[in-house]
Amino acid sequence: MSGPEGALDRGLARLRSRVGGVVLAGGAVHDEYTTNFGHIHVWRPRFLVKPAGAGDVLEVLKFAREEGLTVSTRGAAHSQSELGINRDGILLDMKSVDRILEVDEKGATALVEPGVVWRDLLARTMAAGLAPPVLTNNLSVTVGGTLSMAGIGIASFRYGAQTDQVEELEVATVDGAVHTCSRRRDPDLFWGVLSGLGQIAIILKARLRLRRPKGMTRTYYLLYDDLRRFLEDSTGAMGSGTWDYLESWCSPCPQGLKWVGGVRQPFAKWFFPFHATVEFDEGSPPDDGARLAGLKPYANFLVDDLPTQDFLNRLIPVFETWKRAGTWEHVHPWMEVVLPWNTAADYIEAVLADLPPGVQVGGHVLLWPARNSVSEVPLFMHPTTEYLVGFGILPAVPPRMWEAFRPKLDLASDLAIAYGGKRYLSGYVNFTAEQWRAHYGEKWAGFAALKKKHDPQGRLNPGFIRWE
Repeated sequence: MSGPEGALDRGLARLRSRVGGVVLAGGAVHDEYTTNFGHIHVWRPRFLVKPAGAGDVLEVLKFAREEGLTVSTRGAAHSQSELGINRDGILLDMKSVDRILEVDEKGATALVEPGVVWRDLLARTMAAGLAPPVLTNNLSVTVGGTLSMAGIGIASFRYGAQTDQVEELEVATVDGAVHTCSRRRDPDLFWGVLSGLGQIAIILKARLRLRRPKGMTRTYYLLYDDLRRFLEDSTGAMGSGTWDYLESWCSPCPQGLKWVGGVRQPFAKWFFPFHATVEFDEGSPPDDGARLAGLKPYANFLVDDLPTQDFLNRLIPVFETWKRAGTWEHVHPWMEVVLPWNTAADYIEAVLADLPPGVQVGGHVLLWPARNSVSEVPLFMHPTTEYLVGFGILPAVPPRMWEAFRPKLDLASDLAIAYGGKRYLSGYVNFTAEQWRAHYGEKWAGFAALKKKHDPQGRLNPGFIRWE
């Protein structure tokens, strides 16, 4: 067969002859591989590869150099912009590289491949009396995916991001070289990969720090009707050193309709649930009065004890409910931002005033207190104030309503940046090249130089960052 189809068939045959894992032509892949959780962009790769190991990854990189193709990596594809998908190049489905290679109980570390799902790693480590210090709410995402982003959870105010928990990486660069890097060994490459959006190298292995949790947790279900009082109390909670997990969000109480932008739309009075959790040894529960001293919630609804492993898996039923309800297949243009403490309340109050309560259907409005000094990851961009506030509009939008909803998210993103915030990049991001440079600020030159050094032709995970 001659022509483009014949060339495609010959390329497929050559790639299959060199790769031990599964190789499919783009036209044969399931539609799920043409998009990600966001369902905003639809790209079809020329080839899909499910590598059997690191050797296959290196063969794919070699083939891409020979054929002039791009290579994109895909884990659980929970991102919402141009990540985890590829247009007319090679899409590497890293979920097939998913071995937990070692759990070192004495050293409190785990060595894993990038396709390992956090839920599986948690089950393995808890059996040894250990746990990752930071877990994202969705435990069905992969280690490689969150380490390429940052990985934020309800213990981040104490331990930073998941990227802060990495001791060492083994990575492959586009030239086919395998590098071992850490804080002391090739630190520029190490910090370029962590929170580097897959732009510098492909993670092959990661050694992660673990900690020894106590067996039980107690959660205090608090509610605030005033954002500024919540922020004041969450500052005290972070600074006290007495809490292991802090979880919060924005919850609407619909009130009726009002004029917004010339149309009548629902509006709400917003409340702020605050779940403060402490670990304890069974038989030695915490002193409730001492724990809650100084906090001023609107209401204290419940005190709930759970085994720590159950607590860390607490949100799995929520995601399953969204899937069963059908909203998992909607468009997910999540807009998340990290705000400086001094402007956070003004920004959040301005956004919530005109945010319809229906945005909660199949999603939620995220709110989380954080600290600057607990994270050392250079490419995880956030304001420089010590206390920070994370805020996110996380909707599930029916496809027919997406274009009408898009301008509101763009406006909320632009306003957050004007208030001194930084976008968290797993969500819907619609930056120009100038906005990308502004996002990274003084880090941009170093990041761009690292990209030019290790991926000069821009083969890795193209289409998201506008380098030029």
